[in-house]
Amino acid sequence: MLPYLILLFVVVGLALLGHRYASVGIQRFNIVLVSALLIFFAGFRHYSVGTDTRNYVSWLSIITSLEEAMEFHVELGFNILVFISSSLSDGYAVFLSLIAVLVIGCYITTVVRIVKNYEFAFFVFITLGAYTFFFNGARQGLAVALCFFALPWLLERKMISYFFVISAAALFHKTAIIAAPIYFLARARVGVRDIIFTLIFGTAILTFLMPSFTQYAASLIDERYAVYGRVNDGGGYVNLAFLITQGMLFILFKFQINEYKDWYCRLLNLYFIGMAFGVASVVASVNPSGVSRLTIYFSHVSIILWPMVLSSYRSRTNKNIFLLVFSFFAILYFTLTTLSFSGLVPYRLNSSLFL
Repeated sequence: MLPYLILLFVVVGLALLGHRYASVGIQRFNIVLVSALLIFFAGFRHYSVGTDTRNYVSWLSIITSLEEAMEFHVELGFNILVFISSSLSDGYAVFLSLIAVLVIGCYITTVVRIVKNYEFAFFVFITLGAYTFFFNGARQGLAVALCFFALPWLLERKMISYFFVISAAALFHKTAIIAAPIYFLARARVGVRDIIFTLIFGTAILTFLMPSFTQYAASLIDERYAVYGRVNDGGGYVNLAFLITQGMLFILFKFQINEYKDWYCRLLNLYFIGMAFGVASVVASVNPSGVSRLTIYFSHVSIILWPMVLSSYRSRTNKNIFLLVFSFFAILYFTLTTLSFSGLVPYRLNSSLFL
């Protein structure tokens, strides 16, 4: 766990120093340096870090030509990425690094573009799990990152640009198409009643349609969704409890947001639409690796929402208290989830790099 915590403090510390005390040129260099650290940590890890990493790495010996990329059983965009990697190097460090460049590039450029206190957004990005998500689910991690990259066009109501990026995301994981209709559902004004209605109605519909939804997803996206939709012992309670708690806090803080309130409301609306998938998955007692995992397309808006909450404080004392309390619980959450899920611990570097 120690390497993850060191990375967290180094990245946030560098970003804070660069943003607060440097010239514009140094700030840009600092952002590149922070990005490089995040890419190195993800790209030069051992294939044992991340439950599915070994499986993805094995594809490098399967997809060695453009024809094989066109015929392989997963999304074309990811197949081409595997083909490019296998063409450049026999080692898997290039492959993992290319994935990291795309994912980190999408998150960092978006955060720097629309978040004022971006160093705090970097902290949220790492501690709430968006960074380590693609260590395990590379394909969906790429798709989620591209959907996050599309958020500025959703907020600015630029439909063509938004749908273009979502289409690109679907080339890496077909579940990204779920982000298409939310462009029309992200309202600029949303009250507590609207949020409650969205959550209850969305949960009821998804629970009722769960068998049909998973069968459709199995035929369109991945056959495993047929298994994910079967009733079993369920799961995902810890993650759902966290999402609900975080959502309640976002509602409470909504009343102190003044700047870009329409953005906050749109993102809050998206957050609760996504939560409906998590609640429906628990209510229907289905495998959390399926429907519940779709919440990631919505919950990552917290990377933008929490910095907006921080900026809403006018008193420095209140702001510092908020930072202290938030940091404590965020690091605690980061530690517990990293230790418990996705095979992220122990972290190991790719030993072949030093041979």
